[in-house]
Amino acid sequence: MDTFEWDPEEMSDQRGRTVVVTGATGGLGLVLATALAAAGARVVAGVRDLDKAARVLPSVPGLEARLVDTASVASVRAFARRLADDGVVVDALVNNAGVSVARFELGVDGVERTWATNVVGPAVLADAMLPVLGGPSPRVVLVGSNLSQRTSRVPDLDAVDDPGRFRQFAAYTASKTAAAALAVELGERLRAAGPAASSGSVVRSVIAHPGIAATGMNGQAETRLAQLAGRIARLAARTPEDGARSSLWAATAPSVREGVFVGPALRRSDPRLHVVPVRGAAADPVFRGRVRAFVDEVVDRADA
Repeated sequence: MDTFEWDPEEMSDQRGRTVVVTGATGGLGLVLATALAAAGARVVAGVRDLDKAARVLPSVPGLEARLVDTASVASVRAFARRLADDGVVVDALVNNAGVSVARFELGVDGVERTWATNVVGPAVLADAMLPVLGGPSPRVVLVGSNLSQRTSRVPDLDAVDDPGRFRQFAAYTASKTAAAALAVELGERLRAAGPAASSGSVVRSVIAHPGIAATGMNGQAETRLAQLAGRIARLAARTPEDGARSSLWAATAPSVREGVFVGPALRRSDPRLHVVPVRGAAADPVFRGRVRAFVDEVVDRADA
């Protein structure tokens, strides 16, 4: 395991780079978009609500909001297509948008909304963005969850769309495990394909996690047990600014590693970022293949 100290003040000058950040109107996404723009990057904030974006995003040069619903295959494809049509070359895509819904509901593509937002959307968006990723060190950054590293449970893909088996915390943890699996799978595919970006550089797939961060997601609970867990989590939580450090590093560091998790320790007193191997089901190539097949099936249904 590697550890190192890093502060956003050490971030290199981002002028000339373009970064897409999804879920940028609150929590970690807002911190990421604001910090990157302040460092000189052109930031495309992918948001579901343009009116909210106009209210909360700082009015600074280089920061713009574009509409995208990461729970919709059609929406993420349209988002990527508009970037291509506008000739935008993207240095980094930060797949940050995520939800933990309290009640079972299906998204527009007929998938439980936690999985639609946290698994299917980011995977489809990453693939759709490949033609516009470029620059000297192009990358896709998944904002994952350390929960997927701390569970040995293998998500049951057959239970995803079963309302009788839905449990909020379990669905969220399983979705983040599946998302991490797809980030590893994406990296393997990209390395096998070789240089594909407009610059000739291999696009890298990187996973970062914020630790326990004090964001709005901690309050997305309805059952008493989930509310209690949220209150306990908030007591140990890092600020969104602290939690965003790992994702900022992953999006901007000249050299980043694939197939690992980078993020803070659980203890707030530890300021270091820790680089550890991907563990659990996400490290299993058989499970990764099953999750890829799950996403492909959803895409086929959306295209039908």
